[in-house]
Parts: sequence; structure tokens; C-alpha cells
Amino acid sequence: MASVPDFFGSPDLGMPNGSLEILSATFAIVLCRVSAIVMTSPGLGETTSPKTVRAGISLAITITLLPVVQGKMGVAAGEAIRMPAMAIAIVAQELLCGAFIGFLARLIAMSLAISMQIVSVFTGMSSIVQPDAQLGASSTAISHMANTLSPVILLTTGLYALPLYAISGSYDLFPPGHMTEFMVSDMAKSISQCVAETFGIAMQLSAPFILIGTLWPAMLGVLNRLMPSIQVYSTAMPAQILGSLLLLAMLIEVTTGTWQEQISDILRSLPGILPA
Repeated sequence: MASVPDFFGSPDLGMPNGSLEILSATFAIVLCRVSAIVMTSPGLGETTSPKTVRAGISLAITITLLPVVQGKMGVAAGEAIRMPAMAIAIVAQELLCGAFIGFLARLIAMSLAISMQIVSVFTGMSSIVQPDAQLGASSTAISHMANTLSPVILLTTGLYALPLYAISGSYDLFPPGHMTEFMVSDMAKSISQCVAETFGIAMQLSAPFILIGTLWPAMLGVLNRLMPSIQVYSTAMPAQILGSLLLLAMLIEVTTGTWQEQISDILRSLPGILPA
């Protein structure tokens, strides 16, 4: 009578093709990182996207990527089968790595919405607020428009594929099951730098409106001193809002084009895209 093979004690647990259990564990580990990137990356991970579509994209990418990274997953998959506690740690590390890459891309993509939020403040249109999934309940109508516009630009230009392209190379930077405190500190440093770049891009995109929004109150103050009897605020606010809308209509194409060029350069430097 043939003996039942002992997968948990066999020496080929570290081999990619050692057993069905190894393949299942490898698939689950890769799916964790891929799904985390898809759920947090801009374009594909929007809250307006159907969950079934995002889940299907994650599954398709995992099936496609599995033969490429299978050789790097054997040891981690074997440890996950042997020790349940190690499996939980590996899954948490994979989710962290995937969310880190996707969150970096989303931070950069949010620069357009942040710039429109600044535009609303400096043009007097910040009083019209509405809930937004990314910027909170105090999001203005213009920033909400930018949040709707940015996924369209990302999907039509193909920039959404850059975070997905970083998945394969991320296994060289963040090997499964080998997370260290140095990697976590590097992640925190990268996020802080990305936040600084995001607000830098937002300030550059909204620079014309910041300049006009700074000079316009000064002009109104001088006018109020010259003619105190005139209600300057009630007279100037309609002209300010109308002029801001006209300026935004003239500059929206230039603003989105500049935003696309700047974020494309930053997205191409995501961890896993450039050679280590």
C-alpha cells in the first residue's frame, strides 16, 4: 500500500513546484500584494469603481504574475504552510508592501484635487462644500470635479499601469517574508517625501489663482478706503467668482496637461519600476 506523501515534512517545501499546497500558498501571498496595490492605486482603486471589477483585475494580474515571481516565493510559501503565525506575518507584510506602493501613487494623483481645493479658497468658492471620499466632508465643488477628472486622465493616458508595472520589481526590493525595520523606515521616509512633492505640485498648479487671490483683496481694500460708502464686498464678490470661473475655464487644459507630465515622471520612479 502506497504511503501518503507528507507535504509538511517533505524537503521540497521550498521548491516552487513542490506540491499543490505550495502553489496555493504562493498564489494567496501574491494575491495579497496585488490586491493591495489595485485597491489603493489611482484610477483602478477609486471608490466609484465596482468592487467586482477590482477583484477581477486583482485575480487576473495574480494569475499572470504568478509564473514570473514563483521562484521568489517558494521559501515564504513553505514557511506559511509550516507555521500559521508565520503565515499571518507574511500576509500582513504583503498587504503593507502593496498598500505602500499604491498609496504613493494615490498621493501623487491627489495633487490635482488639492490644487483645486486651494483654488476654491483663494477665489471665494470654498463656501460651497460637499462630501468627498478622499478629501472629506468639506470638499469643494471644484476639488470634487478634479477627483472625477483625475481617474479619467489616468485611464486614458495609461498612467494607471505604472503602479501595476511596479509589482514585479517590488519582489526584489521587498522580498516576501523578509521585512525589516529598515524597510519600514524607508517607507515612512518615502511617504513624507511624496507628501512634500504632492503639495509642491498642487501649489504650482494653483499659482495663478494664489497670485490673483492675494492681489484682489488688496485692491478691494484700497477701493474701500477711497470710497467708504460703497459696499465693496457685496459688489465685488460676484465679479470675483465669475472671473475665477472664466480663468479656470481658460487654464484647465494647461493645468491638467502640466499635472499629467509631472505625475508621470514621479510615477515612473515608484519602487519596483527603476532597477534596484
